[in-house]
Amino acid sequence: MSGYHKPSDSIKARSTPHNFSSMSSDSVETMEVTQHIEIKIRKWFQLINLKKNGYITKQDFSEMTEAFKKEFNLSEKKSQAIKMWFEDQYEMLVKRGKEITAESANGGISNDTTPTLMEVERKMRENGRVSEDESVSALKEVFSINKNLYFEIFKPLVGSFFDAFDVSDSGYITTETFQRGMKCFGMTNMEAADMMFHAMDTEKEGKFDKEKYVGHWVDYLTEDNVDGVIAQFLCRM
Repeated sequence: MSGYHKPSDSIKARSTPHNFSSMSSDSVETMEVTQHIEIKIRKWFQLINLKKNGYITKQDFSEMTEAFKKEFNLSEKKSQAIKMWFEDQYEMLVKRGKEITAESANGGISNDTTPTLMEVERKMRENGRVSEDESVSALKEVFSINKNLYFEIFKPLVGSFFDAFDVSDSGYITTETFQRGMKCFGMTNMEAADMMFHAMDTEKEGKFDKEKYVGHWVDYLTEDNVDGVIAQFLCRM
């Protein structure tokens, strides 16, 4: 499996939301969601489902944005980045997928190829409730059509979290800010959060940069095991 490459300027969180780089047919990759990967997708959903009611709404994402804003006293720029990627992620995903289809390129989406994704996008836009099963099914559809399409959205989303944790804008995060961030996601076991940080800190420097942080999360959703750097902790919660 290929490693994580630093995203281009076209997909960083500071970019215009719908200003994605063109995707050629040669770059299209698909991915089977194995049992292990599905377990990890569900664990991610359960982590951000702060109300523990089995559903996520756009309002939930708004409330999580406010939690980050309050915890880290975020600037307007950082706050808006999290808000954008959190609340509009499905809308941006569908918009980009339809653009690819309109260009007659491989890897686009439609009501026929990704019906669950389309329904999830509609529900999120209208502040409806999206279930865990719907979220998993939507992601399966995207991965089966175009894995890279999803990561055009996922990488800057995760990157916006890193930017929030990086309170001093040093380009690095520490275990203290990481723990505070995981609390915003609903993680209450700070010992586990500390262990997760040190597992992600592969150079054992007490800090790591944005590229490594995003790369670990990409690996979490693509590696076919539950013993990876992040999975070994989240999958045992």
